[in-house]
Amino acid sequence: MRTFIAFPLPVEIKETLDSVQSNLRSCNLDAKWVTPERLHLTLKFLGEVPEAKLEPIRETLNSVAKKFHVVNVTLEKFGFFPHQRNPRVFFVATDKEEALQKIASHLEEELAQLGFVPEHRFTSHITLARFRSRKNIDCIREKIKELKIQGAFSCQDIVLFKSTLTPSGPIYEEIFKASLIP
Repeated sequence: MRTFIAFPLPVEIKETLDSVQSNLRSCNLDAKWVTPERLHLTLKFLGEVPEAKLEPIRETLNSVAKKFHVVNVTLEKFGFFPHQRNPRVFFVATDKEEALQKIASHLEEELAQLGFVPEHRFTSHITLARFRSRKNIDCIREKIKELKIQGAFSCQDIVLFKSTLTPSGPIYEEIFKASLIP
């Protein structure tokens, strides 16, 4: 099954981000917008995982979660991957990059023992859209200069999600979660 590890987002933050996306849709971009129910803060994409690895992954998530306290983050600014000149992904960044990076690094180290290749490229962000082309990119660049993003939430649970690809987009299903220290 196709999987990834992420922090889920509270409904209020999903609604805030949905409002931002609605505002920016007027740019008529050639983009695939992430629907509110699919918004999350990814820690690690695992890809295809056999059933036999689920229990060791659960143990790893529990082990990592026991080492870290809940992280309170704030939505900070908008950005583009890989860079603004030729963007493929539009996202909103959060503060607490260092604290979240430590959690992601520990996950990578422990998952490496299960055969997952460490990437060491974590950046604290929530993907809002993926661009198919650069059509009207200047419009979004201008709009976000004026757009203020506000919102804060707690990263409390590290969740392993199953991602089932469908023609209408992926369906995410929680497999299990591990709670950080309150």
